[in-house]
Amino acid sequence: MAHYFVGDIQGCYDELMRLLERVNFDPSQDKLCPVGDLVARGPASEKVAKLMLDMQSSVMAVLGNHDLHFLSTLHGLYQAKKNDHLDALLNAPFAQAYGQWLLQQPLVRHFSDLDIVMSHAGLHPQLTLQQHLEMSQWVQQVLQNGQPKPWLKGMYGDKVNKLHADSSVQDKFNFIINVTTRMRYLKSKGQLDFKCKDTLAAAPEHLTPWFKMPRVEQSDYQIVFGHWASLMGSVQNQHYMALDTGCVWGQYMTMYCAETGTKYQQSSL
Repeated sequence: MAHYFVGDIQGCYDELMRLLERVNFDPSQDKLCPVGDLVARGPASEKVAKLMLDMQSSVMAVLGNHDLHFLSTLHGLYQAKKNDHLDALLNAPFAQAYGQWLLQQPLVRHFSDLDIVMSHAGLHPQLTLQQHLEMSQWVQQVLQNGQPKPWLKGMYGDKVNKLHADSSVQDKFNFIINVTTRMRYLKSKGQLDFKCKDTLAAAPEHLTPWFKMPRVEQSDYQIVFGHWASLMGSVQNQHYMALDTGCVWGQYMTMYCAETGTKYQQSSL
């Protein structure tokens, strides 16, 4: 059995299939581990969603910001934008089933046998792995309680950039969502910055990439993440692996086999 971690798919079905064929992916024994943002923006979100449903026993995903936005759209909270390219998926007969499958996916996964932790945007350096896992589990339970709509409606906005002792339940929900699906740069005291998406060289001096801030917890596990295409996979630290290499923006899709340490890349088609 092999675990294949793959960067943001975002509806790029053909590129994903090329990679799966190249590694001779066997759904009966291998695991596909997408880092989130499976759909939206790309040309074939409905095909990606159908593939995930067909292979769901072989898929171990985490939620990304676009996955959460799809759920919000599916529940009628927002209209899909034209450049999201979600109409075919929203109108597909399996749209609701795909939405239910997404609700089963966590924000953080810990592959203890591999010493790998996966989150779409990353882990906050001021929180331990256990705190991330507990909050991820809580969010998953909240979304699965049969009434995800109010939580999804309340998650939008840039107000919650830090967790406080007196934070409301919705703010706690929003904070872990923001950390695990939106985080890039942090301010000096660990507050999330929601505006800057620049490369490391172009970022303002008062901002620090989350993976360059000192962590409260020292560990040997590797953090695998996506979300940040402008990094193009370059973090220059063996404890972190950035897999979003901008396939939907005309660059390429990256897949990583944890057992062999091999990276595979497929140019945008």
